[in-house]
Amino acid sequence: MRAALEYLVTGREDPTARTIAERAEGRRTEIANGVGTIPVWSSPRPGDHSEKAAKGLRPEPGEVKDFSMAKVATLGKHRKWGVTLYLLAREFGCTFGVELGACAGISGMYVASAPTMATFITVEGSTPLSEIARQSLDPFPGASVVNSLFDDALDSLLPRLVGRVDFAFVDGHHEKLATIHYVDRLRPALKHGALVVFDDISWSFDMRQAWDLLRVGNQWSYAIDLGEFGICIYRDQSSPTAPTLHWELHTIVGRRPITGSDGPS
Repeated sequence: MRAALEYLVTGREDPTARTIAERAEGRRTEIANGVGTIPVWSSPRPGDHSEKAAKGLRPEPGEVKDFSMAKVATLGKHRKWGVTLYLLAREFGCTFGVELGACAGISGMYVASAPTMATFITVEGSTPLSEIARQSLDPFPGASVVNSLFDDALDSLLPRLVGRVDFAFVDGHHEKLATIHYVDRLRPALKHGALVVFDDISWSFDMRQAWDLLRVGNQWSYAIDLGEFGICIYRDQSSPTAPTLHWELHTIVGRRPITGSDGPS
C-alpha cells in the first residue's frame, strides 16, 4: 500500500506510472473526440431496487441513457485514482484481475498495466461501450471484455475463477445491496490475500452504508477507507479468525464529499 498512499498524499508519479497514465489519458482524449452518442446503463437511484435485492433476487440495472462520447470519456476513473489502481495492483503483485464495470476501459488500462497482471477480465453491460473498452484494452494480451450484465457474466465465469482472483474492482452499480450482492458472488473466486477495491463509496449515503456494512465482515484482514475507494484484503475463511484491522485514511488523502441525492436513514 505504501506506494499508493505516498502518491495520494504527494501527487508524485514515478516515471513508469507517469508513462502509463499518459497512455491511458491519451486514450481518454481519443474517446472524448468521438462523435455521436451511445446507450449506457446508468446506476439506479440509491435504494431503487433494495426491496428486490433484499429478497435474494438479482439486482436490476438502472435505465439506459444516451451519452455523448465526451461524457463516455469521463466514466472511467480519472488520473489520480487510475494511477492509484495501477500502484495497488503493482505493489501487491496481482496476477488475475476482475472488474465489474468496464465503462470505456480506462480504469482497466491502469489495472492491466501492472507488470504481473497476466489475466484481466472486465464486464460491461452496454454493447457499444464494451466495444470501446475492447479497443482500449487491445494492447493488453491478457485482457478481455465480457459484454453482459454482471450476474449473467458471473454465472459463466465463476466456475473457472474459483480461488484464482487476487484483484477485484467492484464498480458500475452504485447501490448498497447490489454492491454487497456482487462481492458475495465474487467471494468463491478470491484467493487468500486478494485485494478487493470498492469504487465510489462516498457517491451517496446508500453507498457509505454499503461500505460500513462490508468493512466489518470477518472475511477481511484489513479494511482501508480512502474516501473514494474502500479497500479490503481478503482472508480465506479456513484461516484463523482475527479481528479486521480498520484504517480510516480518508482524512489524509482527502475524503470525497457524498454527492448522491439520498439522505441518511
